[in-house]
Amino acid sequence: MLAVDDVSLEVHAGEIHGLVGENGAGKSTLANIAFGTLRPDAGSVVAAGTVGLVHQHFELAGRLTVWENVLLGREPRKGWLLDVTAGRERVRRLAESNGLAIDPDAVVEELPVAVQQRVELLRELERNPAVLLLDEPTAALAPAEIDTLFKALRDLAQRGTAILIITHKLQEVVTYCARVTVMRHGRVVAQYQGAGARTEEIARAMIGGDLPPIAQRRATVPQPCVRIEDLTVNANAGSVRNLTFEVRVGEIVGIAGVEGNGQTALADAIAGAAWYTGRISIERADGNRRIGIIPQDRLREGLVPAWSILDNVILGRQHSARVRRGVQLNRTSAYEDARAVTRQFDVRAPSLQTPVAALSGGNQQKIVVGRALLDEPAFVLAYQPTRGIDVGAAALVHSRLIEARNAGSAILLISFDLDEILALADRIFVMYRGRIVDEESGAAADRDRIARAFTGGNAV
Repeated sequence: MLAVDDVSLEVHAGEIHGLVGENGAGKSTLANIAFGTLRPDAGSVVAAGTVGLVHQHFELAGRLTVWENVLLGREPRKGWLLDVTAGRERVRRLAESNGLAIDPDAVVEELPVAVQQRVELLRELERNPAVLLLDEPTAALAPAEIDTLFKALRDLAQRGTAILIITHKLQEVVTYCARVTVMRHGRVVAQYQGAGARTEEIARAMIGGDLPPIAQRRATVPQPCVRIEDLTVNANAGSVRNLTFEVRVGEIVGIAGVEGNGQTALADAIAGAAWYTGRISIERADGNRRIGIIPQDRLREGLVPAWSILDNVILGRQHSARVRRGVQLNRTSAYEDARAVTRQFDVRAPSLQTPVAALSGGNQQKIVVGRALLDEPAFVLAYQPTRGIDVGAAALVHSRLIEARNAGSAILLISFDLDEILALADRIFVMYRGRIVDEESGAAADRDRIARAFTGGNAV
């Protein structure tokens, strides 16, 4: 099967054009061909000016500042020296004019994912491209940040830029895009006018049928499992102050809020990646203390891209009795586990020896989620579990999380997608500036109240 098969697509000047499709449909490949990263075997790309690409997986220099990344290779100079003051001011004005507030002197590797997304976008905006391609630009953004981004894109389109946005969030394309193109198996299969399109119809065109059903939550007996007491974290990822809550057996607790309010610091502390004070404990009656982790950034924190699917499924589990035989790995069990992940999560790859770098982002994410749920964990930390995956794959991941909950796992779900939180959580906490400011029952959650709590209202 060809990654991109006889595709013809036009993006007009002054237009925001949406491109959607399942993971592996060829969307990112098409964007990289248009940008010039990949060379097509046949056909041509014609652009009325320069082309810019905002990548799905950021290509930033983490140890440099925001302004250094944005102006890399085009830094202002005074003679032989960098003009730091002019560089900072140039980036500050660029960010301000596009409604993307950011500190030009912040070190990029210390910024939350959503803010790094702004750096990627600013770098391309600074080059003033005639055509701007964006690959999953809102995957890590909260609703208010998405509105801000699209306001900037609309302003850019009004100035004549042609914008192609690849996304899995169908509501975005019908809300913000003039036209929507659907790809499936490398080919264009449908096109819609954005304003008149229905998300259900687009979803069926993407997957070639109806969405898979989502598992139903079963009643469970509340029992203690994970207890977080007086947790305080001060890290590059933000801060958490005197946080206390619990996640019970057979329960999904959702952490909602705008990114940058301590969610990453909380996740890092739980995962053992940040120093903290306070106590984090697993206290299940049956003695099960296994933990499954779905990290926020699959490539930097969850996978070794050059390794095979098989080796990535083993990763982090190499000391478990399941995949270890004395001092050696039990390759038979490892193969069985890798096959189970690819089968249960519909991971599309030629073989288990395929490097994960060769897979689409969605298939990479399904490997991370599948591995986290393999060993019937007592506790699952799920941070943005459906980031960058299509609606069909997201429905599958949601089902698997609910099935794990029904089987007794305690799940802490951190997501900036409020719809995801409302769909999955039994209880919902809203974080603001490192504290919990609101608690809601998932069954009776008040969306407006939760939205107000995003800015610190409704303090509990």
